Amino acid sequence: MNFKWLLKIYVCLSLCAVAYAKDSLNVAISASPNNLSPFYSTDANSQNINRLVHASLIDFNEKMQFVCVACESFEEKMDGTKQVITFKLKKDLTFSDGSKVTAKDVYNSYVYFAKDQNIKSTFMGPYESIESVKIVDDQTVSLIYTKFSLENLSNLSLLKILKLKNPKGTTFEATDLIGCGNYVLSSVSPLEIEITPRDTKKLPIVFKVVKDETTLALKLINKEIDVSVANMSPRKVEWLRKQAGIKVWERPSGNFQFMGINHRKEKFQDPRVRKAISLLIPRENILKYKLKNTAVLSTGMFSPAFGDLYENIPVDQYNPKEALKLLGEAGWKKNSNGFLEKNGETFQIDWKVSNNKASIEIVEVIEHYFKEVGIVVNVTVQEWGTYMSAFKAGNFDIVVGQWIGFTGPDMLNFVFHSTNIPPKGANRTQYINHELDKVLDEATVEVDAQKRNTLYKKALKLINDDYAYVNLWHPNIIWVGRSCLSDITLESNGSFYPLEKAEKHCGK
Repeated sequence: MNFKWLLKIYVCLSLCAVAYAKDSLNVAISASPNNLSPFYSTDANSQNINRLVHASLIDFNEKMQFVCVACESFEEKMDGTKQVITFKLKKDLTFSDGSKVTAKDVYNSYVYFAKDQNIKSTFMGPYESIESVKIVDDQTVSLIYTKFSLENLSNLSLLKILKLKNPKGTTFEATDLIGCGNYVLSSVSPLEIEITPRDTKKLPIVFKVVKDETTLALKLINKEIDVSVANMSPRKVEWLRKQAGIKVWERPSGNFQFMGINHRKEKFQDPRVRKAISLLIPRENILKYKLKNTAVLSTGMFSPAFGDLYENIPVDQYNPKEALKLLGEAGWKKNSNGFLEKNGETFQIDWKVSNNKASIEIVEVIEHYFKEVGIVVNVTVQEWGTYMSAFKAGNFDIVVGQWIGFTGPDMLNFVFHSTNIPPKGANRTQYINHELDKVLDEATVEVDAQKRNTLYKKALKLINDDYAYVNLWHPNIIWVGRSCLSDITLESNGSFYPLEKAEKHCGK
């Protein structure tokens, strides 16, 4: 074979490679979805892929506010003590088989998720408060709840409008379902999932599981991956920022990283001690040098992503002098060995941390500053399950934790109300404040949104002023990809909706 023929073959293969690269949007995820059937999807990757395949009545926008997905509009009202939410469906909404989506399909979907004992959806519990579903007309449906709750709307983001390929079947896997989202699930394997757009002008999306971030970085550089939505360390993100042809998209997430203090422990029952702990954390240095500015400092549970609840108030500055003053007022003085002591007891902290590398590094930094003022710190690194068991059981002094995926202020009740100490709820620091309980109880039943938000902001102030938690930061949602991609605008909950608008102009 002569050189000209070799050159032609090489050019052909190169053009084919470029053409192939344009044929799909290759997206890296860090873990395989646990279950792509929306009846059983509990992990973030499963739910986010399902957002593209199966439309729900409503979901959340970039400000964590409710917006229509399968509906044109919705209306809330109270009928006595009952909450009624009425949805007007989109007129042109169809399933992937071409059939029109009607109010009857919404009713059927409710039955599948909430009632069907053959399916036994993981999400049956959240819909127990639905008393009935009324079909008003072909495009209008009302959900009648036994009582008002903010969770009534937010839970509907998980109820997908779908059909069963075989209603009398016995399996309910992802491939047995017909969705009305903008994509169709076309192939599933342990390390690769492909969804095909119903709009032929759009690119198919191929999700590729890449667990190792170094491998992922190389795949981005080598153009095997177009965009990564996987978790990456701040160091790796910082390195990729400097690489040619790579772009980083980010925005504050709704997630909340905090330091939890065990309020049952006597030494932490004094609010001056809790405030002193906060003043010993060099947040700005951690943000700059450890997190590489991939987060925003926290003023409370709600990040800037929550447009209706975020409070732009000052963040505690590192101030060891003031911290020692507060500790002294609380009775803690340095002994001859330089350790803080009260009534013959040394100030010791039993600090539990999961075996996550990033978490350990943060703890090591803060531990250093605690020791500098005379606090004895005993750090125990534990496997995730052991760590969570200790956290839930209250077997700790301090932990660094993170709340992810919450969508509204009802989270305050779940985490801080005194009736929600485990095993009932998630008040794992065993914080008790009856004034706060009263405000949260009022907010929970308040149907007027403006009055409700005022009450929740009052609750946030009580929580912050009492240092129920020590606020740390809100990690950013970060996607890393090829600079030839355009029209990517991230959402605060980390959803994959932005992939629907992504355009690929590579190889030109």
